[in-house]
Amino acid sequence: VDMAAGETWTQQKYREMNERYQRNALGQLRSLAKQDKPFFLNYWPLFPLSFVQEHRSQYNTLNGGTMADILVEVDEWIGEIITEVDKLGIAENTIIVVMGDNGPFMQYVDKSGASDRIYRGGKAEHLEGGVRVNAFMQWKGVLEPGSRAQDIIHVTDLFTTFARLAGAEEHIPTDRLIDGVDQTPVLFLGETHGRRDYVFIYEGPTLRSIVKQQYKFHLPLPGSNPIGAPIFDLYKNPREDRPQDALLYGVGFGVNLVAMLSR
Repeated sequence: VDMAAGETWTQQKYREMNERYQRNALGQLRSLAKQDKPFFLNYWPLFPLSFVQEHRSQYNTLNGGTMADILVEVDEWIGEIITEVDKLGIAENTIIVVMGDNGPFMQYVDKSGASDRIYRGGKAEHLEGGVRVNAFMQWKGVLEPGSRAQDIIHVTDLFTTFARLAGAEEHIPTDRLIDGVDQTPVLFLGETHGRRDYVFIYEGPTLRSIVKQQYKFHLPLPGSNPIGAPIFDLYKNPREDRPQDALLYGVGFGVNLVAMLSR
């Protein structure tokens, strides 16, 4: 954080730290590009997390929230990285992924300007608003601009997919269970069905729900009948506030979804 002993932490220090992160990320990108071998660069800007309104006019939004305004600036930073990839002449051999890691901090929405929008819930919750995030991928000359992969893709799938694309599948461990699946067909071949139709969702160490295709099953309380546990059709009810008829869906899905836990 580049601070001297006894120095006070301020918003300006927080800004300077994040601007230094950006400069270092660009510097790392230049160094890695010179090595003429595959590389992986992981960069997590921390800037939107301070919840301090700086009122920098060039980034003000009608929303007015701290996170909404800062994201406008971070968008410029992402643009700088993409531009640098082009300048280095590696755009046609480089995949760029920009994605969130969780939903909004719902306890700070009034100040931050963030919103769970059509998906209910936020960070640390098993609801769709807490775990479903925006993700964007660019590979110049390979991915068609504006195309969409409308299927379940879990963050662990990036590991397996990138290993396949880099010809490094022999380095995927075979002595343990690997959560990620190879999603190259849905991302790059235009296939309409991904390689994943399920996902297990945790809150910390506790498994709270299972998604299977369009249905989401909230785990029953210990000792209760799984048939009566709430099941939601995410196509019709993405906010998970209108459970399907327990008897109609629970008999067919509830017991089978609980059986997935034992596999």
